[in-house]
This record gives sequence, structure tokens and C-alpha cells, in this order.
Amino acid sequence: MTDIVHVHEVRLVGDADWIAVAEICRLCRLDLTAVIELADLGLVSLRGGSPEEWQLPATALPRLTVVGRLMRDLGVNVSGAVLAVELLEAQRELESRIRRLERLAGS
Repeated sequence: MTDIVHVHEVRLVGDADWIAVAEICRLCRLDLTAVIELADLGLVSLRGGSPEEWQLPATALPRLTVVGRLMRDLGVNVSGAVLAVELLEAQRELESRIRRLERLAGS
């Protein structure tokens, strides 16, 4: 009997890490036009001189993954996906504040 071993590499990313826009497009299954629109709407920031050199902060990857799913799976347009992501993030922040307040009230 042969055992199959899967090896995964995990690396935490921070604010100083940037990913090429082509890699972001591949990982999030977004096209370049959508990424440009997302940057124009302020959801992500791009750096670099030309599209071939553009990079996005690695910390934007989770947001862009959600955007890609909304657009692909639900047919949401770019503006709607931005709104949905911003609302989801606001909800998470409010839930976090509620938990902190509940802990303080319980002390």
C-alpha cells in the first residue's frame, strides 16, 4: 500500500508584500479589465508603470477572491461586487465590536 503525502507551503503575507496583477487575475479568476475597474472604484490599489508591471498588495487577495466569486458565480457586476465586499467587511467589523463590548459587559 502506498501512502500519498501532500506538501503545502504556507507563508503569511503582510502589507509589504505585492503580487503581480497577472498572478492576481489567475488566482482570483478575474480579467485585467475588472481589476482596473476595481482599482478605479478604490477597492484595491495598483502600483507600477504599465499593465505588465502592475502589482497589487498581497493583502488584497481575499477581497479579490470574493469579488471573483460574486462576479463569476452570481453574475454581479464590478460595482455590485465592490458594494457587497464593503458591506461584508463592515458587517464583520460590527460583529467584532459587538463581541468586544459583550466581553467588557460580562467582566
